[in-house]
Amino acid sequence: MATILHVDDEPSVGLLLEDTLTRVGHRPVGAANVAEALQVLARDHVDLVISDDRLGGLTGLEVLSLLQRERHDVPVIMLTGCARIEHAVAAIKAGAIDYVTKPVDRHQLGIAVEQSLEIVRLRRENETLRREVMDFHATRQIGAPGATASGVSAIPPEAVVLTSLNIDEAERALILRALEVTKNNRTRTAELLGISVRTLRNKLNGPRRIQVA
Repeated sequence: MATILHVDDEPSVGLLLEDTLTRVGHRPVGAANVAEALQVLARDHVDLVISDDRLGGLTGLEVLSLLQRERHDVPVIMLTGCARIEHAVAAIKAGAIDYVTKPVDRHQLGIAVEQSLEIVRLRRENETLRREVMDFHATRQIGAPGATASGVSAIPPEAVVLTSLNIDEAERALILRALEVTKNNRTRTAELLGISVRTLRNKLNGPRRIQVA
């Protein structure tokens, strides 16, 4: 269950969002304007924000910029009454994770929410994997004969560290999950994992070829 903040100054839309999010098993928290939204973000852990692209004179792009300035690192789905692709592209470039057009379709919103949460989870897992890989390489260097770090002797043999096999398997699993989320879109998968398309292709076609369904 995720905590999802929905921000809209139309009460009817707020009720629809709250009901939809509750039905799909999440905890909705409502705000009618940007000030209320910032208060919620300051006091509560929020996994996802769903925001109207017009709030108290602010555009959706301005709302995204404000959240970034206030250092609220939370993904945002933008609700927009404009169905033009240019508007959607601008929102994504500004930092929105997805967008949903008005009038809001419950089914479409549910799909957008689940995909966005999955993308966030993949990004976090990817960051964790990156840290583990860095720790592994650092540990291997420290553990080399005679090597020390900041005057500390090599890590004792009983210390638990990642093996290269663990890293390979974790990376393979992460790539497969990312491919599943993006429906085998390699460009999008590479973006999610923070690697180039060429690097992704090399990993898929490497010595231990990853089988894509």
